[in-house]
Amino acid sequence: MQKGSVQLLLIFVTVILIVGVIYFYQNTNKGTLLQSPATTLKQPEKQPEFNNYSNSEFGFKYSNDLTVEVDSEEKFNKRGSTNFRKNFSGSAGYEPGKFLRAVVVLDQEEKYDSNPFSVWVFDNPNNLTAEAWFDKYWYYPYLWGVFDFTSKGHITPDAEATVSDQVGKSKVVGYQAGEPKYIYISKDKKIYLFRVITETGDQILSTFKFLPATAGRD
Repeated sequence: MQKGSVQLLLIFVTVILIVGVIYFYQNTNKGTLLQSPATTLKQPEKQPEFNNYSNSEFGFKYSNDLTVEVDSEEKFNKRGSTNFRKNFSGSAGYEPGKFLRAVVVLDQEEKYDSNPFSVWVFDNPNNLTAEAWFDKYWYYPYLWGVFDFTSKGHITPDAEATVSDQVGKSKVVGYQAGEPKYIYISKDKKIYLFRVITETGDQILSTFKFLPATAGRD
């Protein structure tokens, strides 16, 4: 074989080898790409939905995702199988403050003695402070009946509390079920008595807002 023919053959073989290597490399990468798993975007966790409860007659609003129920002294008496207003009057010698309205928030257990959030509204024509109201009525209808200072002193609201920019007084009563926190707010010749239990109650309280005063509202 002539020298020139050998050189051409070597060049031809070299080209074939280069083309083969390129072809093999491209197909290998293609297969790898095809086998790569698709990226899955993680869906954000669904946030709890809160419903806005608003009542212009009551003069306030708040948010919760539980059951809201309008309460009354009659319903409260029925649950306790007694007449708490009459019992208070018989013990103290005078009636408790005039009841106007109440709202309770019930959790899944629907137990009124340990529900997370309640607010009772009483008439306060003399515009008594939170301290003065407690001195007369304790935490009626939830807790009352201790008369001497030694017995009454350990439940006296002595911590400052702010609800919807209104300053009042509060106290945690540790020996009652759920260790409720009672809060008194005196506003617009009304007394608002809050009973807050557990973090759920605190979360609801944090959303509580007093509505602007409306002419003709009680």
